[in-house]
Amino acid sequence: MTDTMQSLQLDEWGGGLTARDVPVPEPTPGEVLIEVEATSVGLTVRNAINGDLGDDPAALPRIPGHEIVGRVTELGSEALPFDAGDRVAAYFYLVCGRCDACLSGHESLCANFEGFVGVATDGGYAEYVSLPAESVVRLPDDIDPVAATAVPDAIATPYHIVSERAGIDPGDDVLVLGAGGGVGIHLVQLADHFGGEVTAVDRVDAKLDRCRELGAAHTLNTDEQSLAAFADSEGIEYDVAVDFTGSMDLLEESVSALATRGRLVNLTGFPGRSFDVSPRELVMDELEVVGSRYCSRYELARSAELVAEGVVEPVVSEVVELDGVEEMLATIAAGELVGRGATTP
Repeated sequence: MTDTMQSLQLDEWGGGLTARDVPVPEPTPGEVLIEVEATSVGLTVRNAINGDLGDDPAALPRIPGHEIVGRVTELGSEALPFDAGDRVAAYFYLVCGRCDACLSGHESLCANFEGFVGVATDGGYAEYVSLPAESVVRLPDDIDPVAATAVPDAIATPYHIVSERAGIDPGDDVLVLGAGGGVGIHLVQLADHFGGEVTAVDRVDAKLDRCRELGAAHTLNTDEQSLAAFADSEGIEYDVAVDFTGSMDLLEESVSALATRGRLVNLTGFPGRSFDVSPRELVMDELEVVGSRYCSRYELARSAELVAEGVVEPVVSEVVELDGVEEMLATIAAGELVGRGATTP
């Protein structure tokens, strides 16, 4: 192992990335040093770079990238449940592993949450990364590392939705808003796997075509037809609606499109946004509006098993080296990338 490594660093929240050779990190007690095989490039990391997940100037410079897959190369001094050579993924949240939430398998609600990988600590846009053991999850050894970059967020987050928050049952009509994006396109597959009949909503026909290939029964381009008009013309009332867009108009339309006892699941947390919900409508139809926050470590590991079993196909449409990350982020911001991208150092 060399003493230095290639990396992309952020010097200002909302700024650009700079290629730099930096020292290879040394794992402190309780940490795991990982040789990075691949790291995902998606909308969440763009939001992190923009400072939406934390903008403390004292945290700069920072190496972004949180959906990391690699091999363990070195362990810190404390006894850890990993061995050199293990293929692992990063768990996005920096958690304590000791509070009631962590011990009950709800790590995303950790009482001592310390921030995000790639925001409060360096991430995977580099050749090596050192992470606390609580933020490392073992993967099946034979899983493809580039495909696996979709697991820690883009697949594990939808798994949490379908298994814990939305309660999708066979025969449920499921509406996915922002279905062609990195997280939405995997929810389409998982909702179909759990027995739902999926309507995929997006604004790019190529994304909607891919959603159909992956299990969507219906597709809707909202640049061509409104959700309300589509639901009325098709005669569909949705048992579950899941939003990845953060559009307040779509969220309001989704509530109106719900069936009796329908559930709306929201995953976006942009500050300063809100939408109107009628308490009377919630009561009369027993509707639910719920939030969903990331996943547990178990759900991440189970999502990797579903990929290894062939149940879920990771949609990683483009792979670049580190010097292509910024261009890929621009493509994602324009809504032009189907699913996820990835970078290999």
